[in-house]
Amino acid sequence: MKSLNIIFLGRSGSGKGTQLALLKKQLSLVEIDTGSLLRRFVKQKSYLARKTAAMMDKGDLVPFWLVVNLWLKKILNIPLSKGVIFEGSPRRLEEAKILDEALNWLGRKNIRVIYLNVLEKEVIRRLSLRRICFRCGREYSFEFSPGLKKCPLCGGKLIRRPDDYPKAIKNRMLYFRKDIIPVINYFRKKKMILEVNGLGTVKEVHQRIMKCLKAKAAYKKE
Repeated sequence: MKSLNIIFLGRSGSGKGTQLALLKKQLSLVEIDTGSLLRRFVKQKSYLARKTAAMMDKGDLVPFWLVVNLWLKKILNIPLSKGVIFEGSPRRLEEAKILDEALNWLGRKNIRVIYLNVLEKEVIRRLSLRRICFRCGREYSFEFSPGLKKCPLCGGKLIRRPDDYPKAIKNRMLYFRKDIIPVINYFRKKKMILEVNGLGTVKEVHQRIMKCLKAKAAYKKE
């Protein structure tokens, strides 16, 4: 069977990270995380790395050609027998078209685009309740742990991430509508989108995703 290649899309706070981790483990996929690739890149001692770091510090999107270059370098070192899962890409329509073309050209034609759909009102509520440990980085939600002030694992202080304050959340929602919705529509027109309801427990959402993946696989065999 050809390796499975997944592009994972959804609003901030939709639970993408949790569901991606489950899929990566269950399906033995190699994660291509744009954020991690960029964070490693800006540690280099070069003019482009410094300029990229300055853009990221301001909250600006870095050029899509740089992002493409970073994930392309990584994917070329992954054997075709191993599937991949993208998180954080594509972030705009031009990037989606290049990613689609590149995966097909590289022989990774077994592509699934999962859109974890959670309404904007709900993800804003989730993000406003999210806290992270200042020391170890573990995430918690006041929805499930009301009144929690310290990390139960390391005792670190729980803080709100800079991008979880109201103004930053508003900007992230605007970014999703402006840049990610066209990406979703592009894949939808190509009949590649698997839209999954992101409400419910982690287990329930994971089961829905797996059901969609299996249904798509069965449909393609017919």
